[in-house]
Amino acid sequence: MALLSTLATQVVFTSAGQAATPAAAGYSLAPAFGDPTLTAADCAADPSCVVAAVPRGNGLDDWSALMASIVSAAGRATSAQPSTVFLPAGVYSLTRPLRLPPNVNLRGSGMTATTLTIAAGSHANFNYSFLVRPDDTTVANSTNLVSDLAVNGNCKVGAGLTSDAVPPSVTCDHGAGDSAGGGIKTGDRWTVEHVRFTNLEYFKLWVNSTTGVRTLDNRFDNLGGSGSGAEDNIGGGGFASDTVVTGNQFDATERGNSLDFTNARGLTFTRNVVYTDPAMLTRYDRDDNGSLYLEAVTDSTITDNVFNGGHIVLKSNAGYTPTGNNKNVTNPARIVVRGNRITGSYGAGITVTYTDYLDADGTTGRVDGAVDASDTTNHTLWSGGGNVISDNVIDSPAESGVLVYGCYEAAKSVADTIAGNTVSNAGTDGSSSYSTGCGTFETVGVGLSIGKGDAVYGNVVTGAAGAPGVSGAWYGIQIGSRTAKTVPAGTVLTDPTGTYPANRSDSVVVGPYRYGRGTPESPVVETGVRTPGGAALTWRESTALSGVPVVGYRVYRAGVLVADLPVGSATIPGNLMSEEAATLETGLGGWTAVAKSTVSRTTGTAAPGVGASSLAITAGAAGQIGANGPMTPVTSGQTYAAVASYRAGAQATGRKARTGVVWLDASGTAISSRLFTANTATVDATDRWTTSSFTAQAPAGAAYARVISAIDSAAAGEIHLMDRIGLVAGAATEGWTDSATPTGTATYQVVAVQSTSIAGSEYSIPVGVRVG
Repeated sequence: MALLSTLATQVVFTSAGQAATPAAAGYSLAPAFGDPTLTAADCAADPSCVVAAVPRGNGLDDWSALMASIVSAAGRATSAQPSTVFLPAGVYSLTRPLRLPPNVNLRGSGMTATTLTIAAGSHANFNYSFLVRPDDTTVANSTNLVSDLAVNGNCKVGAGLTSDAVPPSVTCDHGAGDSAGGGIKTGDRWTVEHVRFTNLEYFKLWVNSTTGVRTLDNRFDNLGGSGSGAEDNIGGGGFASDTVVTGNQFDATERGNSLDFTNARGLTFTRNVVYTDPAMLTRYDRDDNGSLYLEAVTDSTITDNVFNGGHIVLKSNAGYTPTGNNKNVTNPARIVVRGNRITGSYGAGITVTYTDYLDADGTTGRVDGAVDASDTTNHTLWSGGGNVISDNVIDSPAESGVLVYGCYEAAKSVADTIAGNTVSNAGTDGSSSYSTGCGTFETVGVGLSIGKGDAVYGNVVTGAAGAPGVSGAWYGIQIGSRTAKTVPAGTVLTDPTGTYPANRSDSVVVGPYRYGRGTPESPVVETGVRTPGGAALTWRESTALSGVPVVGYRVYRAGVLVADLPVGSATIPGNLMSEEAATLETGLGGWTAVAKSTVSRTTGTAAPGVGASSLAITAGAAGQIGANGPMTPVTSGQTYAAVASYRAGAQATGRKARTGVVWLDASGTAISSRLFTANTATVDATDRWTTSSFTAQAPAGAAYARVISAIDSAAAGEIHLMDRIGLVAGAATEGWTDSATPTGTATYQVVAVQSTSIAGSEYSIPVGVRVG
């Protein structure tokens, strides 16, 4: 269909707010398909057609004359033979809404020929109402057609009567409030075709509690200096069923979501073209524009659409006030999202969210079990799933490509399929990770953190133009996250039918897959400052977790690896200890043994980048062993961090290795007990170095501190090595200096690295900092 190959007009504005040449041609007010425009001759030949009087002009009210024509047509109408009111060309000025009875069609002379507009000074009559709406009577099997005209809410008085590229207005100026003047409200089996919606304060097209509505080949814009309220272009959807939205065009000057339905089923949204202009975000003070929201919607299809700037969101209605229609929560179920092209979305390209709210007793709703309407204590949680996200092309999303996540396991009961999608150049906003509210994802091609047996295969994820890390995904596919509230299980990564190939990732920052297991804590970046010819970063040690040793850090510049620091930085930034005491390269540096221990300087094994020597602590008997460092001057009231790296040596097995501190007064007398970190997850090993740090405030009277160590539960004869030792003011014990920072602002990301010798090793969630 030719519609999908056209590009809607994107009006680009200069800083002075003047319109420039449209960025792309294609948005057109000429019909692309559907019924031919009715003519006066056609109407004259049809006994069921009434020709309305031409507009009076000069802003005079045309409502009475039009309603008289509508009443006349209604007298001829049946469900078997609807009647028609034909509107000649011109601008009809209305002081009240036009109310259509069942089986009465309203057909103009074309989107650019016939216009219905709200008369100046009459907007109060359209408060929470529309230019055209049903008259609220019902007839079995009735139909209505509204076509070939423009509805202009006169939001910006006198604007929008042309399609000229005049900057849209930010506010309306009719003075009747921000809910006065919508476009069209539909009834059962209404068809809205070839209608231009422009200059409207309230919802442009309202579909609510209806069945069988069709909206075909319409236009939504704010051209000609139009104003616009923030409501959706197509909104409502509450208990609407079997709605068809196809072939519509949304211009770059639009404001609001392209469509937002709640509590609906059977929606078909296909072959629509949605364009937004990033300049409109600033102009309208919005974070998003043009997106498609399905909230508590089931059994629907979203296929073959084009989105530029907007994105697709499937979610529950748990975010609404839990009363009335939204007391019970419905999660997205049995929705097919296929064959869409999404470019430059302002968030993730496609998201599917499963969630609920908690009742007063702190529990979620009764899962898939009806609750009586009179029950004010409990609600129903209708679980979701069975959605298919396939064969979509997502290019340059600000965040990830496809995300499927949830806050409660019970909110999803059927596996989803995420297959055959192509995601390129994810993360254009520069973020390497972000929170969904139900857990944190890195920027990935496809992310999944809820469900059992979900299928994820045949997806292709690529970085920016084949360049790793340049506005690209960190991973191809992410399955789970340590920070998520839910855990996926049994995810299927190979198509058992052979329809789709394996997932493929090209030019991503780290690798094809990311799992939630064994994810280290993220470091805390303290500083990122410009230095002569470079940049200096400092960060706090990551907190070790059980079974997740942190053995180093990696630094990326704009997603490109620039430093690999096993254990940690060779130089501890701002280290107050002497070089000898910190590295053991020239002697013991004042280190002494505690009970059951002996200490010595050994060469040949050292923390990477620190030198060739380390401190050997030998257990003379079973139990806790360790060492005391030299006295280092401190200031009372100042916070300090002590840090050291550990490795199991000869005849040793992994033990808990902990760093601590003891405070001393000016005479060298201890004024505190021996204080150690409470983190016991820092277990050393023979094949890696592990760091442990401890942060505390120097108490009153403190003049010195000793860095101390403890190796718990050592066996007699064991040797444990200690190296890369430091005491710093503050909390940052890691640092790195970039000597080749590009000019201008540079973005860095720091990740903690789990032991690469452990199967399934993972990085922490990246932490970013801008320098410049």
